[in-house]
Amino acid sequence: MESILEAIGDTPVVRLRRCAPPNGAELWLKLEYRNPTGSMKDRMARAMIEGAERDGLLSVGDTVVEYTGGSTGPALALVCSAKGYRALIVMADCFTEERFQLMRALGAEVDVVPAVEGRPKVTAQDIRNMVTRAAELAQRPRHYATDQFNNPYIIPDHRDRLGREIWEQSDGRVTAFCHGMGTASSLMGVSDALKPRGVYIQAHEPASSAAISGGAAGPFLIQGWTGFVMPHWDPAKVDHVEPIEDAAAIEMTARLAREEGIFAGISTGANVVGAHRLAERLGPDAVIVTLAVDSGFKYLSVAPFGA
Repeated sequence: MESILEAIGDTPVVRLRRCAPPNGAELWLKLEYRNPTGSMKDRMARAMIEGAERDGLLSVGDTVVEYTGGSTGPALALVCSAKGYRALIVMADCFTEERFQLMRALGAEVDVVPAVEGRPKVTAQDIRNMVTRAAELAQRPRHYATDQFNNPYIIPDHRDRLGREIWEQSDGRVTAFCHGMGTASSLMGVSDALKPRGVYIQAHEPASSAAISGGAAGPFLIQGWTGFVMPHWDPAKVDHVEPIEDAAAIEMTARLAREEGIFAGISTGANVVGAHRLAERLGPDAVIVTLAVDSGFKYLSVAPFGA
C-alpha cells in the first residue's frame, strides 16, 4: 500500500455463533474495528476529506474542524495526518478519556466543551454545544468545517463502498441490515445500496433519548449515537426504528467479548441487541448483517466488560 488510507475498508464479516439469535436466524457482524484507527469512522473521514479535495475546498496546511463524540475525531486526525492537514476537534468532556488520548496521539488539537451531565452520560445538548463551538472555530482563516451532520460526501461513499461490500460478502444472501445512528449517514448509505435489492433496513437509537420514535430527550451511555433527529435522517430509507436500552447494550458488549472473542464498543453491543429483536420479527430464515462499529479499547474506562 502506498498510504495508510488504502487500509480503510474491505473489513471481514464474521458469523455469530454463541451470541446468535435463538431462533436460528443468521447474524453476521462486519468487523469495522479492523480499520486503521479501530473504527468505521475512518471511512467517513476519508470520504469527507477526499470529497473536499475534489471540489477544491482544501489546500495543504489548512485546518480541518469537526465536532465529534464518537470515533470521528481519531479517524479525522489520522486522515489529516496522512494528507498534510491540521485537525482541530471539538469534543465534550463526557466522552471517554481514551478518545482524547488517541486524537492527540494522532496529532489533533482538541477543543474541550464542558458536558451537561458529566462523564459517562451523554445528552443531545452536549452534541448541539459541540456543533455550535465547531461552527465558531471554522470562521477562522484557512479553517474548513467538515460538518459531519450535513456533509454531502459521506452517504454516497457508504453506498458505493460499505453497502457494496456487505452485498458482495454475503453473496447477495443478506435479507436485513440494522445499525445505530450518530449522523445516520452510514445507515442511509447502506440503505441506498441494499434497500433497492429488497433488503429490510432497521435503525437503532438510544431508548432514553429516542427522538425519532417520539420519546423525550435524556442522557444515554451509547457513545457515538446522538439522541435527536439528525439532518441526514430520511424515514423513507428505513423500515423500522428500534430503541436500544443502555443496560442491554452493555450486557451484549460483554457477551461478545467473552463468548465470541469480539472486543468491540458499546454501540456494537447495541447493534447486536437490535439484530436479535429484528430476527424475532423476521423469523429463522433471516440473514442479518450489522456492524462492529469500533474497538473496545475506547471503552475500558467505562468498564462494560466487568472486573
